[in-house]
Amino acid sequence: MQISKGSQFNGSISNTFLAMVFALLAVVTLLVVRGALFYFESWDYIQFLSIWVSEFRSMTFFEALGANVGNYNPAYMYILNIISRIGIPDLYLIKAVSVIFDFVIAYFIMKLVSLKSDSSYVKITAFILALAIPTVILNSSMWAQCDSIYTAFALGSIYFALSQRSKMAYAFIALALSFKLQAAFVLPIFAVFLLKEKIRLKDCYIFFVVYIAMLLPAIVAGRSIADLLLIYFTQTDTYHHLNLNSVNIWQLVGDVEFRNFRIVGLFISGLAALALMFFTYICKERLVKTVDYIRLAYLFAVILPFLLPQMHDRFFYMADVLSLAVFLFDRRKWYVPIVTIFCSYIAYAWYLMGWAVIIDFKIAALALLTVIILVLRDYVISLSKT
Repeated sequence: MQISKGSQFNGSISNTFLAMVFALLAVVTLLVVRGALFYFESWDYIQFLSIWVSEFRSMTFFEALGANVGNYNPAYMYILNIISRIGIPDLYLIKAVSVIFDFVIAYFIMKLVSLKSDSSYVKITAFILALAIPTVILNSSMWAQCDSIYTAFALGSIYFALSQRSKMAYAFIALALSFKLQAAFVLPIFAVFLLKEKIRLKDCYIFFVVYIAMLLPAIVAGRSIADLLLIYFTQTDTYHHLNLNSVNIWQLVGDVEFRNFRIVGLFISGLAALALMFFTYICKERLVKTVDYIRLAYLFAVILPFLLPQMHDRFFYMADVLSLAVFLFDRRKWYVPIVTIFCSYIAYAWYLMGWAVIIDFKIAALALLTVIILVLRDYVISLSKT
């Protein structure tokens, strides 16, 4: 029995319609979940964000641009300054801004996947899965943090580099660093992009133009240039603990003298990044597959916070998102996002909700180390093949 072309066409339309309905329902559901968390006031919001917004509200807009309020880079403080002028509870607006960038993250995950597949189903699935990452949901909608902003720009920079849109790649990584220093976790891959001519050295001025442009409003309003350029240095001296509720190698060390081990941690982290870059350099001719660039981005985003001292619970945020990308490029690696995101989630649950530790952080750190080794093995094997 033959099936007519008309029946096949109608069936295709029906399947597409059902897929779009499912996608819409999934997005609406994930928005409702986020909205249900908007009531929550985290300690960070109470002790920092709400106070900063109140300070801005007591000033004129221009005065607030140049005010030395908080310890964030000016880019995010501009957003808080704007929020302080709007007659809507600042808690909701702060979270709404971060949720908008949840969608930007999902968009760039979808765009990265589009480098592998043209299937609309695959791309829609990638978009929805990115929105459904538990730590992404909690970070924006419950914690009122802005990690989605720098991560969205960092993902965009990786996508533009892999698409060989050099100027856009430089602009987006500059924007990422304008919001949070943690964007630097993926900076080493830009040396690889240069090596493989994904981006051009002559376009690097774009990075400096964009970064300085993000500082200009504060400079024009009277803030010290030296103060602005040293913000990230002063941030690193805020806390004096090897580990700040983060599932990393320092969970295995325990309570040790801070200063000596801080130097050791910095040395080990730098050595690991250099070793990975050196291996990539000697195997550069075989670095051709997009999946290997995704693996490399994930490895930098997870190894550095895993080895560095003074890491907070939220500092694996970019690794969480890139772990999903690893899975989307290689479906056999389903365990990569599960373990990576779970290790972040247990720290979130303990801090935000006061839950008892779901699993000992030392065991979680060993599980994450295992995943890092497995992804590193895949990367090494892929680039070692002749």
